[in-house]
Amino acid sequence: MYLTHNILLKEYSISDIIVSNPKEKFFYIGTFEGTEDPDIEWPHRHDFYSLVWFTKSVGINVIDFEEYEIKHDRLFLMQPKQVHNWSYSKNSKGYIVVFDKHLLKEPTIEFTNIPYLDLSSIDKKSLKPLFEQLIEEFKYNDSLSEKTIIQGISFLLLKLRRLSNELLQNKGFYSKTTLKFSKLVLDNINKNLSVNDYASKLNLTIDKLNEICKENYGQSPKTIILEKKITEAKRLLYFTDLSVKEIAFRLGFEDSSYFSRIFKQKTNLSPTDFKSV
Repeated sequence: MYLTHNILLKEYSISDIIVSNPKEKFFYIGTFEGTEDPDIEWPHRHDFYSLVWFTKSVGINVIDFEEYEIKHDRLFLMQPKQVHNWSYSKNSKGYIVVFDKHLLKEPTIEFTNIPYLDLSSIDKKSLKPLFEQLIEEFKYNDSLSEKTIIQGISFLLLKLRRLSNELLQNKGFYSKTTLKFSKLVLDNINKNLSVNDYASKLNLTIDKLNEICKENYGQSPKTIILEKKITEAKRLLYFTDLSVKEIAFRLGFEDSSYFSRIFKQKTNLSPTDFKSV
């Protein structure tokens, strides 16, 4: 995995990764093999969303401590802040779409729960023209192409959402609300907000938020909030030199000993032990 400890894990913007892309551009579309290989630190974070469809490749993609096999016709969906590292074959081919986290008013697909999609022959036949059209539109580099690409990315995400819904058999009425809740938790990961606070922000009662989370995630809102905080704690423990106390406060825990107890309950390791693994 080529893991290293840094004072602060490097976070890259689109212009850092795609050096040839104009800095004012908040998206990039191209073929995987036709995109420059950036000089970046491993592992790292992105401050943007990424869609990478490997039409031909083998390897490993590491996202937030989980290893996923890279193989033909596997499409990866990665979100801002996730710790990322990968190793792939030299002859890899495919498509890449990256876009700024502010491009869309709200994510139209749940990136956090779907790290990848395996595409069938029917899926490939449907999606390939969309990627090719976006690449062609990207070459125009004018105001009209920008509007077209924004709409095209939105359409592509909706298509992928349909595929993910079929995969998860998650076609419930509340899917949009769960997306909003998940995004709220990530946006407020450094705050000590209660379930009631989140329910209020979503104009829901606590009982209704609990019902929605149980129906769509099979977990309570409190469990979801804690698990996202623990994932962020793992990132900070492993990839930075911040102390356990500093990390606890950064994640909104007023008591670092309580944070340590929760962390051990979730991982079977104390924060100090996890950091030294």
